[in-house]
Amino acid sequence: MPDGRTDISISSINLFLNIRDHDPHAIIECKRITGSNRRLCRKYVVHGIKRFKRGQYSARHTVGFMVGYLLAGDPSDAIAGINKYLTDQKRSSEHLVPSTTLNGSCVWSSQHHRRHLSLIMLHHTLLGFESSE
Repeated sequence: MPDGRTDISISSINLFLNIRDHDPHAIIECKRITGSNRRLCRKYVVHGIKRFKRGQYSARHTVGFMVGYLLAGDPSDAIAGINKYLTDQKRSSEHLVPSTTLNGSCVWSSQHHRRHLSLIMLHHTLLGFESSE
């Protein structure tokens, strides 16, 4: 069973050597997603976005990254499903929107207020992935 550890952590050896900071400098959280599957949309938010929002991931940083493994459907359906879940939770201000920072048709961004921490910007991309199940 998953324990809430990050999927991909990126650290810089130069930063470690220069300032002895061994904290990961970029966190990438990965989740399976299908827009028509409310359970997967909920997991994307609760076990992905929310971990950044509460500071479990990237507590010392203002940027994080998420990758959605698209099991079925297209990216716009998955984004609509995630945004619907956020709307149902009265969190419309956290909707995923097309990125203005990163180029690409499958890149979105979202902003999240964190208690006692700075605002965090998450960058999202969805990758086509066929399940072997």
